[in-house]
Amino acid sequence: MEIKDVENLLDYHSSIRVSDHALREAHKESLHARDIFYAILNGKIIEHYRDRKRLLIVGPIRKQDLKLHVICSYNNDDAEIAIVTVYIPDRPKWLNELVRAT
Repeated sequence: MEIKDVENLLDYHSSIRVSDHALREAHKESLHARDIFYAILNGKIIEHYRDRKRLLIVGPIRKQDLKLHVICSYNNDDAEIAIVTVYIPDRPKWLNELVRAT
């Protein structure tokens, strides 16, 4: 399975599960599950960790001028996508929402 974009990811999987950890991290940023789904559905894949079957999606946060990073895991044999964690990218780890600091 070759995942090229978010739409392609959703084509291969029929359900999305948000981990307790991702919900806790979202809550720290005053975000809700709907904000996570919004970021995924309106976002794009910026990193793909094929060996771990994980990917990083960046997408907008509803009603805010910020981006959200969403780490998802997937399995070729399972219909579920698991949202592992979410965070708002910031320095020093990120120069901007798309570029890691070196």
